[in-house]
Amino acid sequence: MKEFLKDNKVILILILLLALGLRLWNLNKPEGLWNDEFIAYSIATLKFPFDFFEGIKTNCHAPLYYFYLKLWKTIFKDSDFMLRLSSLVPNFLACLVMYHVGKNYQTKAHSIQIGLACAGISAISSFLIYFSQEVRLYSLIFLFSSFILLYSIKMYEYPCKKHAWWLVFWSVLLVLTHTIGFVFVLFNIFGLMAFRPRKKKDTDLFIPIVAGLVLCVPLIPFMFRIFAHPTYFSQWWAPFSWSKIFFYFTDLFSPVLRNITNSPSSFYKQIICNDVINIGFILFALVPALIALIMIIRSNIDARRINRYFLAVFIATFLTILITSIAGKIVFLTKYLIELYPILILMAAIGWAQLNSRNSKIMLATIYVFMTLFYIVVSHTSAVRLTRTEGQKLPVVAIQEMEIKKNDKILFLYYPKKHFTRYYDDSKYVAYSINKYNFPEVLNKGTTYDAFKQGHELYKVFF
Repeated sequence: MKEFLKDNKVILILILLLALGLRLWNLNKPEGLWNDEFIAYSIATLKFPFDFFEGIKTNCHAPLYYFYLKLWKTIFKDSDFMLRLSSLVPNFLACLVMYHVGKNYQTKAHSIQIGLACAGISAISSFLIYFSQEVRLYSLIFLFSSFILLYSIKMYEYPCKKHAWWLVFWSVLLVLTHTIGFVFVLFNIFGLMAFRPRKKKDTDLFIPIVAGLVLCVPLIPFMFRIFAHPTYFSQWWAPFSWSKIFFYFTDLFSPVLRNITNSPSSFYKQIICNDVINIGFILFALVPALIALIMIIRSNIDARRINRYFLAVFIATFLTILITSIAGKIVFLTKYLIELYPILILMAAIGWAQLNSRNSKIMLATIYVFMTLFYIVVSHTSAVRLTRTEGQKLPVVAIQEMEIKKNDKILFLYYPKKHFTRYYDDSKYVAYSINKYNFPEVLNKGTTYDAFKQGHELYKVFF
């Protein structure tokens, strides 16, 4: 058994198999695509090039993900399962990249341990598992961010033109995928240039950086339009609260996800509510997150210069998004800071690998893994079971169970009818929709929210 555990390749394969199994589990969601997934899918279905580019213009995200999804949909079927698989693949590959991130870290004595820890944390991360099962851009962002971290380490340790070009390549892909990804990319480039030892500054990053900027030039009009548009970035649907900072870390390092779309207003009330201590939240959210945070802090005690570089990039990016969120310009959600996740995973792995006591390593790793996997397997709100509340297959299932007759009329509220017709034959029913795109002009009454909440009373005179 001891010899088996010493075989690092076997351990890595087991970690990757675990990652794959957790991501395949319940991949085909019974609730179907929810609104944001359907928007991504509908853009990918538009005719290339003119309709496709017009569709991209209507969205607030950078365009590269939609090219990826369109290519995927062209090669494979566009069933819900296959569409979700488009997120699973980059998410799974990122676990392998994170192994190489840890393996290439400076401390040679612990490099394999750090690599396996990075892969292990990524494999069982509920946050990553959740987005590996969603038709959104975040798995692709995590993959690109992992590659950026890998080649940042290579540039720090072994500077050469090859590593510089690869770093800029993955940075450009990230900027072209995530609208606010440029914040992380800029701070990472500045941090790398500032913290690399002087003797290692012989390789000039100037030419690759200029080439990267040139590649991003076509994105400037798109970015200007997005940031100048007052409705794209606002807090109206998820107002800022200081509790979101705590939920950010529990989302990343515990199996309990609270800040996916809008976190509860109080972190304290998750621990103590109505004078009752929430033991479950303490065990499954606080304990794993505190273990990871302690390891992150430990990795920066008597830190090497490269660790200070990681920390500086994290703080600068995090504070920029935080200040922007406090100012009400962007929603503070965990997924919007996913670029920083590889850095945090690496720092947690470094802190764990550098523990002097072997027993402490085993104990902390056992607690972290057990709490995470137990919750994933048992809880009805785990990442593999967490329901997308706006899943648009559910109303169709309800209609089918009602045995609606052909002459009966169906009225869909809030979202357009086309969101639902993906799951049923439109020719069988007479269906209408009142939604944020058409109902003010059609009925000239109320707001989208009113229609959603009080549509039965508001519009019974019309129907």
